[in-house]
Amino acid sequence: MDFRVVISDPQSGKAYQVEAKDTAANKFLGRKIGDVIDGDAVGMPGYSIEITGGSDREGFPLRRDLPGSKRRKILIASGTGYHPLEKGRRRRKSVHGHDISADVGQINVKIKERGAKSVEELLGAAPAE
Repeated sequence: MDFRVVISDPQSGKAYQVEAKDTAANKFLGRKIGDVIDGDAVGMPGYSIEITGGSDREGFPLRRDLPGSKRRKILIASGTGYHPLEKGRRRRKSVHGHDISADVGQINVKIKERGAKSVEELLGAAPAE
């Protein structure tokens, strides 16, 4: 099992993509949107990261206010998964619950607390000049 983890750096405005496999992926299982975990799971020791969202393997978004780890069709007026063109328009859409399970493909996280080393140094995304 593996997840694609997109790490957002609010300070610089950049995003980095990392693969979380096996033991690193296990640290995400059972967590939910809003949980803060150690950055060790994505190769960033000393950092702490917050789960902000994601999507399952078929591309359906994780919705913060929907409990559970399954995909469901719910009637929604706005928010994650549906952005109506008219005010008050509602629609039944498929969205995934906020719990992270094995059928999640991508997890979005943001940096909460910084460590000693810089983000570019840890993730190996330093520009080659």
